[in-house]
This record gives sequence, structure tokens and C-alpha cells, in this order.
Amino acid sequence: MRFRFHFLLSTALTIAAPNVANAQADAATQSGGGIADIVVTAQRRAERLQDVPIAVSAVTAGNLAQRGITDLTNLESSVPGLNVSKNGATAIPFLRGVGSNAANPNNEPSVALYVDGIYIGAPFSNLFGFNNIDRIEVLKGPQGTLFGRNATGGVVQIITRTPSHDTSVEAQAGYANYDTISLGAYGTTGLSETVAVDLAIQYRNQRDGWGRNITLDVDNNRSKEFSARSKLLFTPTDRTKITLAGDYSYNRNSYTTFHIPKGSLGLDGLPHYYGPYDSDVDTPTIIFARARGASLTIEQDLDFATLVSTTARRLNRGRYAFDRDGTNIPAVIADLRYHTNTWSQELQLVGEKNGGFVWQVGGFYFKSVSAYDRADIITPDANGVLTTTTIYGRQPTKSFSLYGQATWQILPGTEITGGLRYTDEKQRAINNVNGFVFPDRSQGFNKLTWRAAINQTIASDVKVYASYNRGVKSGGYDLLDPTSAGFKPEILDAYEIGLKSDLFDRHVRLNLAAFYYDYRDIQVTAVRNQLTATFNAAAATIKGAEMDLTVAPVRGLTINAGASYLHGRYKDFPNPVAFNADGSAHVFPNNNAKGRTTNRTPKFTGSLGANYEFELAGGNMNLGANAYYNDGFVFDDVAGRLRQRHYQVVNGAMGWTTLDERFGISLWVRNIFNKIYLSQAVTGQLGDIITNAEPRVYGVTANVKF
Repeated sequence: MRFRFHFLLSTALTIAAPNVANAQADAATQSGGGIADIVVTAQRRAERLQDVPIAVSAVTAGNLAQRGITDLTNLESSVPGLNVSKNGATAIPFLRGVGSNAANPNNEPSVALYVDGIYIGAPFSNLFGFNNIDRIEVLKGPQGTLFGRNATGGVVQIITRTPSHDTSVEAQAGYANYDTISLGAYGTTGLSETVAVDLAIQYRNQRDGWGRNITLDVDNNRSKEFSARSKLLFTPTDRTKITLAGDYSYNRNSYTTFHIPKGSLGLDGLPHYYGPYDSDVDTPTIIFARARGASLTIEQDLDFATLVSTTARRLNRGRYAFDRDGTNIPAVIADLRYHTNTWSQELQLVGEKNGGFVWQVGGFYFKSVSAYDRADIITPDANGVLTTTTIYGRQPTKSFSLYGQATWQILPGTEITGGLRYTDEKQRAINNVNGFVFPDRSQGFNKLTWRAAINQTIASDVKVYASYNRGVKSGGYDLLDPTSAGFKPEILDAYEIGLKSDLFDRHVRLNLAAFYYDYRDIQVTAVRNQLTATFNAAAATIKGAEMDLTVAPVRGLTINAGASYLHGRYKDFPNPVAFNADGSAHVFPNNNAKGRTTNRTPKFTGSLGANYEFELAGGNMNLGANAYYNDGFVFDDVAGRLRQRHYQVVNGAMGWTTLDERFGISLWVRNIFNKIYLSQAVTGQLGDIITNAEPRVYGVTANVKF
């Protein structure tokens, strides 16, 4: 196995991030030099990370800065088993080989995303820069009880900061190559003894792109984004807490401008490769996403339990226009305009711990309307004349679930957990193609999911656990194909054992997990008749093991390492759809892909990082680096031909801040060695098209806090 980490501390040090200079405010060690506790809400209540019988990777605000994590696509470098790529305007997270490669507005990800407890169902609204983050929790494996909705792969929870009555303001300004400017600000204050408010704003504008479109004479891979988030915290009594939150984000970019791979030929039989970031497509790539949302959370202490009500409304709109053939030939163009609007209401009753017994029950209602407002597919007819097919497709969804979970300490040091969730869902598909209205289609399902676990303390700060979980991902319809049947929900049964330990006077934290997945009715997306179709691909098994390691050998130095091993194979996959490089159909023995590798399942991934803080010149210096290695994986190609080979990425930076943390400056770099690797690869009847991830990016960021 080619595990080639470049020697970390010999390069520019600490990770690329806007807030590196303030990273010590969230130090990973305690005052005594040991590793500090991290509090998570993986079981919908505040608990120490090491006490939760779930494989969880938690990344704090300081860690985000130190490791160069600026959005969801960067997160894989710090979470073993997580693989994130792109599909148009959508980030595609796969966790332990489980995920959804469809980017249709109604196809919710298999790795569910939550922000402050609010479910983010629109797949094209997850590609945003992190702003105002307190921590990120990645829960691995199906979370079929307390979260439930579409969490077969796991859950990514983003927790933002809470308003404070103490007035403070923070601001950052940065400049990077490709003529990129970035600005950010966070402020919080008290409006009265019972009311506090905050506001976070982030702006980034990359005015030059990496790569050039030689046909249109414009840059590829440019972007502009803006986001704002605010919370108002009202505590009328010490038993009542009310949080009103609102957010807005805007993103426009051309990061997925396709081109023909080197060595391949276009539709005209000629090569169209001009470099790893260049293209010659005749249609500009347009990626646009806008999201707005508001939520109201009320927490009421009832003595015996806490009643929590969470109401949320989200409005998401986007557009994705691209040249599907990847050449300057006017052949196949798609211009997709879509939206997803959702309402959600959740009620929870969270029991207080009493005699070693903890419980919670709840109900969740979710209503959404996802639609292609207009999808124009431009293709040549039999005479080579371009014709436009205009499709309107809409899927209303209503889902309701009831759940409960309890943990009981049956013996000193021994806890058992059991949980159930019942979900009932109804869906309808409405289509109009070139003015012709198709008959409505409808389907529904009801499913029972569960969790069972045992957590055993075997020594001080050492625990082992075993669990069995079932998760379900909702089905749906292909809104671009009004004649297709709906695809069914997928089901995943997960068996896991794990170890959580703090060793050597809490200077070493070692967490291990091993798991086996039985995965059925898998939803797979492939190209059929120039349109993307989703269908159920029978069954697969995925097994693997993971490690999370943190070491604090001396004061100021923290070393982090993570590793993941995965082995995923289809047990049965009749009638698979796959293509050769020239677009011809790939023929499988017995017309079955049994034994082929599951999509986006790298056999091995690993990360290694170090961060060192010390006093220098009347302030604090922060040095560090992080390397990520991926052994390679198959993209959405069951034939196993279209794949990403092994690659490694090293990030680093150095930051200095005054002792009072009021002023700071940092120099940072991502992808130090300018490695070329794929962010997206698509196969189909027109042949292969790809885009590459960002090259070396570097810059400077200044910070002020008062």
C-alpha cells in the first residue's frame, strides 16, 4: 500500500484557514497538558465524546482553523471514512461507503446534514462555506432512531455559536492567489438581562479562475459567495430558553466545468484535452444556489424532563447549466433550474438522568416540495439539428415519525440502550414535458428502524461498546423522466464494536471501531437515454475498521492521526448500467455486477497532522501541518473503470497573535505540492467527462478581536 505522507513539519506549517491566528482560543489540551474533553450532542443531549457508544468524529472551531477546513468538501481530511466529492452544485458525502450520488432536488443525501438541530434536506444547499462554527460532529453509521430521516450513512451536525450577553466583535480579512478576497465578521451583545443576539457575516470572491475555457475565452473555476446568520436568545426565566435564528447564503461558481480526460476522444473522434483545469466547451458553466431559512427553538424545563420544540422553514433555489459532451461541438447541453422548500416540526421530551436511567421520546413532521422549475435538455435530432426538450417536474413529500430511546445502567459500569422509530411517508410526482401533462404518480412507505447498544467501562477512561442499528433512506421519483417508476427506500443494517480510551494521564486519546454493513435496495444513479436515472441496485456488504488518535506529548504540541479501511462489494446487482470510455454499453458476465466494488469506497484513507503553539515576540505563534492520503476509489461506475487513483494532499500555515488575542495574522497554503486529483467524474453514452479539485491555493489573513 502506497502510504506516502510528505514530511509534515518541514513544510509551511498549520492549516489553511481564515482564523488560524485565533486557534489557540480553542486549544486541544487542558491546562495540565492533557487532552481536553469535547462535549457532543450525538444522542440529542450534551455528553462527553468519550462516553457516547457511537463512532463520532468531532472537530472543534480551533481544529477547523488548524486543519484548513473551510467547507464540507475539506472535512474528509479530518474524518476517517468520509469521502466528499462534487456533482454539479452539490457536495456528495459518502461515509463508510454509504451515500447518494444523485443531485436531483428531491434526492436527499444518505448522510443527513443538520445545522443547530435543523434538518437540511435540499442536496444543492450543502455546498457552502463554514461560518460562525462552534464544532462539527460526524456520526458514523445509520442513525435510525433519534435522527432517523435519510441517515443510512450517518449524520453531519454543524453547531454554531450561541449569543452572549458579553459584547464582543471579531473580524477577518484575507487575500489569496487567483485574486481572491475574503471578509468575515462576528458580533454578539446583550440587549437586556434576558435577551442576547449575534450576527455572523462571510464574503468571498475569487475573481480569477484556475484554468481557461479556450472556446469562450473565459476563466474556469471562479466563485463568489456570501452568507449571514443571526440568532436571538431569550431566557425569560432560568427554566425557559427561546432561540430564534435566521440565515441567508448565496453561492455562484463554475467549479465543475467539465472536460474530456487526457487520452480520450470527444464525439468528433478528436482529443479535447488542454490541461488539468482547461476546457473547450461551447456553453458556460453556471452553478447558482441560494438558501434562506428561519427556525424557532423553545426549551422548557419541566423538572422531570425538558420539552423541546423546533420549528423550521427553509427555502432553497438553484440553477445548474453545463455542457454534457465536454467539447466545443454543439451537442448536449443541460440547463436545470430547481428549488426545494421545506417545513419541519419536531417535539422532544428529554428525560433527566435518574438512578442511571435516561430517556427521550419525540415526534417529527417533515413537508417538502422539490421541483425542476424548468429543465431544458438540448440534443441533436436524427438530422443533427439541435432541439430543446423542456421538462417540469415536482415532488411533494409528507413524512411523519415517532421515536423513543432509553439508556439504563443495569450494573456499575454497564449501560444498555434501546430505541425505535416508526416513519410513515407519502410522495407524489407531477410532470409536464413540452406542454404535455403526464398522469401523476404516487407512492408511500412505512418503516420501523431501531438501535440496540451496550456500553461497558473496563477501566478508568476506557470503554468498549457494541451496537446494532437499522436505518432507512426515503425513496422517490426521477423528476426528469415522467415515465419511470419510483425507486424504493434503501435499508441498512449495521453491526459495530468500538473502543474509546484516554491513556497516559489523558495525553493519548485512542478511539477504534470495526463494523459490518448489510445494505439492501441501494439507490444507484446512472445515465439512461441521456438522462440521469435512479434505481435500486439490489444488495451489498461493506465492512471496515477505523482509528482516531490524538497525542499531546508535551505542552503546546498536539498530534492527530486517523485511518480507515473499507471493503465494499455488491452481493447482487442484476441489470447494471455501465459504459466504456467511448460511450458503448459495458457488458457484464451473466448481466450481473455481483462482486464488483461499491461506489466511492476507498480501501484505505489516512490523515496525519501536528500543531505546535509557543510564545514568540510578545505573542503566541502557531505552527502546524496536515496530510491526507486516499488509496483511490471507483466513481459512479459499477464497471470499475472510471476511478480516482491514489493521491495525497498536504496543507499548512503559520499564525501569530498577540497575547490578549486582539490582533493576529496568518499565512496559509492548501495542497502544498499541487497534486492533481478528481472532484467529479461522469460516464455515459457520450463518453467520460471530468473536473479536477483545486490546485495549490495560498494566502494571508488578518484578524482583529475586541
